[in-house]
Amino acid sequence: MKRVILILFLFGARAQLQAQAADAEVARYQAMLQNGQVEQVRGAIPSLLARYPNNPGVLYIQAQTTSDGAEAVRIYQSIVDNFPASPWAPEALFRVYQFYYALGLYRTAEMKMAQLKKNYPTSRRATGGSGVDTGGLPEDTSRAPSGAQAGEHPAAPTRYALQVGAYTAQANAERQKAFFENLGYSVELISRVRDNQSLYLVLVGSFASADEAKTKGAEIRARYHVESIVTTN
Repeated sequence: MKRVILILFLFGARAQLQAQAADAEVARYQAMLQNGQVEQVRGAIPSLLARYPNNPGVLYIQAQTTSDGAEAVRIYQSIVDNFPASPWAPEALFRVYQFYYALGLYRTAEMKMAQLKKNYPTSRRATGGSGVDTGGLPEDTSRAPSGAQAGEHPAAPTRYALQVGAYTAQANAERQKAFFENLGYSVELISRVRDNQSLYLVLVGSFASADEAKTKGAEIRARYHVESIVTTN
């Protein structure tokens, strides 16, 4: 019994030292990013991931240095989903919010901000405003008009979908769309332009609630090993 306790103690001590070492490296590389040393940090990512494959801080740095915005937001979302108690989770969720806001998907962005405020109410990202200086929320034609017109034309109930891919190449998006169509899912492909570059989003299904969409997303992950993000359509 004493031997087992000793082994557990040593294992715990080792894990704690490893976590402290990872935190120290994350802090160092964050400082480098703030100084504009993006390429140097990007070059260190493979080594960091090899040593700390499940560290949310390392994953956050990986996302920060990923040039493909769609891939970066996938990594940020994985931090939120897999490490919700990490201090990096609210930061990652805020980045997801910014991504959808920049694409003009304002309802999805608002949903992410609502999640941030609900799950991380004390986070600086939840209490310090959106962090996006736009001079007010841009017009979103998917919303119902306000005032008297809203009473005449009631908004349709919000529907949710699963974003199963976001691609810079339309051919890749078409392949993902065909994959899910062949499985019998309803699939929509929409395009958005960000930083003068087209992005093709593949959306699966139409659900009455975010929880229903999450349940289907878990099923898709288990069956087809495809990650997804809940969005609105």
